[in-house]
Amino acid sequence: MSISKRVAAIIIGVLLLCIIDAAGLLAGTAYQLTFSSRYTWRGFEMNPPNKPVLQPSITYTFGESGFSANAWGSFSFENKELNELDLTLSYSFASSEHVSLAVGFIHYGWYFAEGFRFEDNTTQEVYVSAGLPKVFLSPRVSFYYDFNNGDGYYLLLGVGHSLPVSGRLSLELAASCGYNGKQWIEESGFSDLNLGASLPLKINKFTVTPFLNVTFILLDAVNPGVDNEISFGAAAAF
Repeated sequence: MSISKRVAAIIIGVLLLCIIDAAGLLAGTAYQLTFSSRYTWRGFEMNPPNKPVLQPSITYTFGESGFSANAWGSFSFENKELNELDLTLSYSFASSEHVSLAVGFIHYGWYFAEGFRFEDNTTQEVYVSAGLPKVFLSPRVSFYYDFNNGDGYYLLLGVGHSLPVSGRLSLELAASCGYNGKQWIEESGFSDLNLGASLPLKINKFTVTPFLNVTFILLDAVNPGVDNEISFGAAAAF
């Protein structure tokens, strides 16, 4: 068994244990279900021809250890299938009061692809992310490296700002710019500029968050013939 398969098997095993035991460890488990008018990832259109998707997610946090495991899926309304299943193991910590750091491993899987083969329809990625939560706009830089089929890196610089509306209600604004280092394409360059706005609404134990995102494509190789992509929807978390 290859190294990537072994690592993926370990991640899958950990996530399955978390899900099986979730009923008894509810305090460490978070669920989210997102509806989006389209699925855009790092500028790539992942669900052509721009059909809506439903994306469930479950995250288990291992107490206060800093470790967490996540299973995330994307269901397409176009072919009525779960097109993608991603598994993530991450570790977050604060190196000081003013700096937050995170490292992780992501296993991407397109298990319902026609003629599925593990070697061809999955890939693995490692990442490191650093942020300054107490600095104006809370800047964060993240570096992702795909060491399998994507075979390249992606660098993302993001900022965010919370704008109070009334009482506990705040409009969350975010912006980010990505640089693609030959990840899934044969070129390098600034690939996508993203602007987003969301409005979290807390309803008892649920948080419903309508959102609007706009992505400007900066590199033709990412999404040929497309200048911008607009998506909207809502996420329910509990």
